[in-house]
Order: sequence, then C-alpha cells, then structure tokens
Amino acid sequence: MTLPLTGLRILDFSHFIPGPLATLHLADMGAQVLKIVSRYQSDAADLQPLFLDSDISANAAYLERNKRSMYLNLKDPRAQKIVYQLIMHYDILIEQFRPGTMAEFGLDYATLSRIHPSLIYCALTGYGQTGPQAGKAGQIINFLARSGSLNYLSPEDSGRDSSGEFLSAAASGAAHTIIGILAAVIGRSKTGHGQYIDIALTDSMTTLNNAYAASLITSKSPEPESTSFNAGYLSGCYETADGKYMSVGSLLPGFRSVFFEAINRPDLVTAANGEEVKKQIGEIFRRKKRDEWTKIFRRVDACVEPVLNAREALDDEQSQERNIYVDIDLPQGGKVRQPTLPIKFSSYKPEYKKIGAADGANTKEVLQELGYTEEQIAEMEKTGLLN
Repeated sequence: MTLPLTGLRILDFSHFIPGPLATLHLADMGAQVLKIVSRYQSDAADLQPLFLDSDISANAAYLERNKRSMYLNLKDPRAQKIVYQLIMHYDILIEQFRPGTMAEFGLDYATLSRIHPSLIYCALTGYGQTGPQAGKAGQIINFLARSGSLNYLSPEDSGRDSSGEFLSAAASGAAHTIIGILAAVIGRSKTGHGQYIDIALTDSMTTLNNAYAASLITSKSPEPESTSFNAGYLSGCYETADGKYMSVGSLLPGFRSVFFEAINRPDLVTAANGEEVKKQIGEIFRRKKRDEWTKIFRRVDACVEPVLNAREALDDEQSQERNIYVDIDLPQGGKVRQPTLPIKFSSYKPEYKKIGAADGANTKEVLQELGYTEEQIAEMEKTGLLN
C-alpha cells in the first residue's frame, strides 16, 4: 500500500521529544527519515528509562521508529560535504539547535537553499529565531512559563508546577511542526519553491492557551482555578478512598445536574459558594474507591472519568477498540508494544516496519549509498568525522 507521504525524504537533526515526535508521525505516514546524531552527545530522551537492552531505551525505540540513523560530527568541516551530498537526496530538513548553530556548521537555510532551491527547512526551537529570548537555553517548563500556560493551568496551591502540561507542550510543538512542513509541501507543489519555517515551542503553547483570547479583549489575565477550563468551580481531579483519582469535567449546566444527581447531592446544583462546593465534592469522592466511582459514572453522561496510569490506559477497553498500540518485532526476537499513529485513515494503514535502532546503525549504509568505499568510511571513522 502506498502511504500518503511516500516520496517525502526528511533529514532530521532534531532531538529530545518535539522534533523526533514530529518525524515519527511523518515516518509512520510514509516519509523516509534519516536522523543525524552525535556519537558522544546523547539525546536526553534516549537516556530515559525503561531500557529494552543495553543499546536502546524504550523511548528511543518508539521515537525513532521507521527511521534510519547515522553518525556525523557536525563540528568537523568535512561534515559539510556529507550534508551537501545528502541534501540532494532529501527535500525536507528539520533541526532543533539554538539559532545560529547550523550557520556555524555551514548548514543554514541560506546556504543549503542555494544548493537545493526546493528545500523545505524547518527550525524548531524554544523561543524562535527572533526576539530577545531567541538565543537563550530553556526547557519545556520554561517555555510553558513564558507562554502564560503554566500560570493559567497550574492548580493554585501547586507553586505553578504543572508536570502534566509537559506532554502538551511537546505535542503542540510536534503538531505545529508537522502542520508547517506539510503546508510548505503543498505550497511547493504549486510554486516549485521551498521555504524556511520558524517554529517556537513558546509560540505553540501561546496559541493553544485560550486565556490569551480573554486577555486580548479585557486586558486582564484569568487566574489559576478561576474558570471552568482551568480547574475552577467543580472541574478538576478528586482523590478517591484508595488514593487514586477521578477527573470531573462537568462544565455545562446539563452535565452538572447529572453529576450532582450521581453523587446524591442535587442540592448543590444551585449552591453559590464554588469553593465550598468543591470541598464537599472532595469529601464525597473520598468515600468510595476509584473503580466504584467508575461504575457509577459509566451509567450516566456527566463527563467524569477515572485517572488511569499508562499501563491501565493501554489495557483499557476503549484503547483496545481504537487500536492505539501495536506489537512490533524485536531484532533479537520477541515483540515490543508501542503507541500507534493517532490518526485513522479510511484509505491508508500506517506501517510500523521496525523499532528505532541504536544511534548510528545505518552510518555505513548511508555513506555507501553516497558512493564512499569501505576504506574511505574507515578513514572517516579513524579521523573523527563519524565521532
């Protein structure tokens, strides 16, 4: 079966989660992805537990699925020639370095677009290519903080620590990267020209923060737990008798009525003191175990669901019906279970050919495709070009 992105070839210089997640989904839809990695500078995401074996983490096995990987020391001037050769076979490049880094390597868009005018070049960073923050280091929690999302979405008593938003930030960066790249591909099909795409994680989170819309109109910023959309009134997570949690999203009046009926407190529907109502709801939830509450709310439509851990979510009947995971063969035998592409096509079926290989696994193969001999590759290895 021909997948929708068959024919797209992506040179991937990204790392950690946002970039690799974007190229993972593109690869699952048929794009050919070659990841360029450093032998001695490990990707932080690759170091996260759990490990499948001594060579690769479960994280890398997932994020690098369906991709090839080669070592290249970009600080070595000879790396320019290799990339120049590669870029003639790849029509999309994604990088995730600080602004200016690729220019130092002689691999910036201005340089590469002269070699390959139809090249689509996507730069994914924390703060973008412009502005006073552009050159600063940062992690996802910093981008969340500067986007206004951390203040808006964190529980009021949490000290603005909202670890749950970490995945949202990474996913938003990946999603906007995919959107930008595919929009540029469509544009290129009409004009024949490539272009430069500037994606910032902070911008991505800003545009997804509905508090900004209110702030632009009223000149005021919604405070934590001040609206139904950020755990205000009765929405939020409530601890149960067994130390687990139930999520409550009964925002609309109809759902709220059903919710209060289900917990046998219809009198609270018209209660004016939201803080007191939330306190009483908390006390009620602590009277039963999570699975008992799950059975109660399964019978009604109140937007109340159990908070599941990762293992429970995978085993959940909804997940199984939706085929959200797939079993992929391991090279050494056996299988590993991984999340699938979260897009259901009527005419395409994503292919999950192989798990992510160890870094640099395809170095020799790629160089031979460029015409290098075994002796030349051995010399590159010996002299540090591949280190």
